[in-house]
Amino acid sequence: MQPRARITREAILEASATLFSKTGYAGTTIDDIVTLAPVTKGAMYFHFSKKESIAREMLGRWSAAVSETVGKAAATGQPAVRQVLMIYRELARRTQNEAIIRAGLILSVDKSLSGTRATCEAWTAAIEPIVVGASRSRALDSAVSWIADTLCAGFVGAVQVAASLDENHTISRRVDDLLLMWRGTDPAAVRMVEGASL
Repeated sequence: MQPRARITREAILEASATLFSKTGYAGTTIDDIVTLAPVTKGAMYFHFSKKESIAREMLGRWSAAVSETVGKAAATGQPAVRQVLMIYRELARRTQNEAIIRAGLILSVDKSLSGTRATCEAWTAAIEPIVVGASRSRALDSAVSWIADTLCAGFVGAVQVAASLDENHTISRRVDDLLLMWRGTDPAAVRMVEGASL
């Protein structure tokens, strides 16, 4: 793809991400995207055959961000509980700073878009073995694989609240608060959360 075409494609995705995050998939029209991008309808349809194609691209980028982040955390060789913290802090940083990644996450739980459940389940499945590993190493009280699902749900909630209030700059803080609720607020736990970065 030529540089100009790549720039146009990203402009469409960025505009769509802003709209999907604020008004949802169903509440966003092609005309809204074209107006915000700004590109012609012809340019938009050259890159994406329909609105769903844009959403699928964002879901794919979110899934890729999860896979990449989980892989990077695993490669550190840190204890599993530390890896969980690193994953969530890195994903928080990315959803705070990257509109397309943030929109992909939000779309992963949007009921008006078919097939999103698989994206959400894949995220939980990617995290679950690390949470189970933390449990087996006695870093968690018991073998509670449901923690992965609960942390993912809490993460989605933190991002959605920040996006709906137009406070994306608060995502990392909100996720740190979620992690502190999970790990505890004693000084050692706070240091563990604060120091968990990729």
